[in-house]
Amino acid sequence: MATLQYVCDITQDDVDAALACVSRHALAEEAGSRPANLAFSLYTVAHSLGTRIRTRLQFHAAGHQDHESMFQLMAEWNDLMCCVEPWQGQALFDEQRFRTVEHMNEASAAFRAYALNQARKFAAGPSSPPPTIRP
Repeated sequence: MATLQYVCDITQDDVDAALACVSRHALAEEAGSRPANLAFSLYTVAHSLGTRIRTRLQFHAAGHQDHESMFQLMAEWNDLMCCVEPWQGQALFDEQRFRTVEHMNEASAAFRAYALNQARKFAAGPSSPPPTIRP
């Protein structure tokens, strides 16, 4: 499987895998213990996020995509990754799949890199002093 890099790469299978990871580890904690209570909280938040992400992915698959909904998908996915992260390195944690995303797609990543490069050039100032204008 390719590494998840962009919002447009997120699939229903990614959501299902993240929720399975949280569920397995949350259920493995000793009932009534502090770790179990914290894991159950993460489980609850993760499943709420999973429902919203699945719905958003279905809308996107039906062609209902706009910048705001893609931004919301990115935020919800990154929040879900916060719920999964405590089990990094353990069973069911997929290093290639369970990662936060910063860009909608390859084009938006390229545009941001270009814009940052231009901003840095501007901030650095001119490479040579401006010509002197004499009367």
